[in-house]
Amino acid sequence: MSAFHRFPSRDLGLLILRGAGFLLAATFGLQKFSWYWTAFHAGKSLSAIGLAPLIARMGFPIPVVLALWITFNESIGAFLIGCGFLTRILAASAALGMAGALYTSVRLEEDWLRAALYLIVFVALALIGPGKFSVDHLIKSKTAAPAPPH
Repeated sequence: MSAFHRFPSRDLGLLILRGAGFLLAATFGLQKFSWYWTAFHAGKSLSAIGLAPLIARMGFPIPVVLALWITFNESIGAFLIGCGFLTRILAASAALGMAGALYTSVRLEEDWLRAALYLIVFVALALIGPGKFSVDHLIKSKTAAPAPPH
């Protein structure tokens, strides 16, 4: 059997798709996380920093909570998606956040393509799962292993 057949292309494709999580965490996630870190040390109100004012302006409810949720999605959540841990749940959460980002970008007549691409990737991962090269698969294979005989 060739090396290619031992390395399933479906699982390699899912690993590459999960790389979008690492990219999101390293760019937008770190940026948003640093906003809150700086504001926390400056003693600023959470409602006046980061995405909360924009979320409020767009008419979404509970802007501070949504801003913190988006920050989690795009930093820690995105990193965990990249690792393939809790992939379906976190990808669904990230996709929902990207749907809001897409809506906001279109309303503000800004570039919406990046939000749309992340939305597509995270919806696909939520539906398909992380593949074999993931923490989720490792955990599943460890818990599904039969117990040794007594």
